[in-house]
Formats: sequence, C-alpha cells, structure tokens
Amino acid sequence: MVTVTHRIDEQLKRELDKFCEEHGLKQQAVIQEALATWLEDAHDAALIDERREGPWSDWNDVRNDV
Repeated sequence: MVTVTHRIDEQLKRELDKFCEEHGLKQQAVIQEALATWLEDAHDAALIDERREGPWSDWNDVRNDV
C-alpha cells in the first residue's frame, strides 16, 4: 500500500465522515473501492468508444461467411 494525499471539498469530507461513522466503515476502504470503481468505469467507457469507431464488417460479408 502507498499513501495518497489530496485535498477534497469540505462538504464531501463531512459527508464521508458521517457515512463511514454511521455504517462502521473505514474511510480508506470506501475511498479505495470508489477509486477502483471509477477507474474500471473509465476504462469501460474508453473501450466502448473505441469499439464504436470500428472497424465494421459489411453485413453481406458476414452473412456469406455464415
């Protein structure tokens, strides 16, 4: 593990503190999971954009191959 230090909005920090306190969660685990999820979503979005660009096969070529 490594330490990451960044500034965040005060209101977001208060909400994080409150949520973790109410649910008995450790902030480190919540933030780590949130970052991992965000990175996975960003990767998926980039992959979707890449696939939308093609290359595409002509329908007649696909049908003839079947």
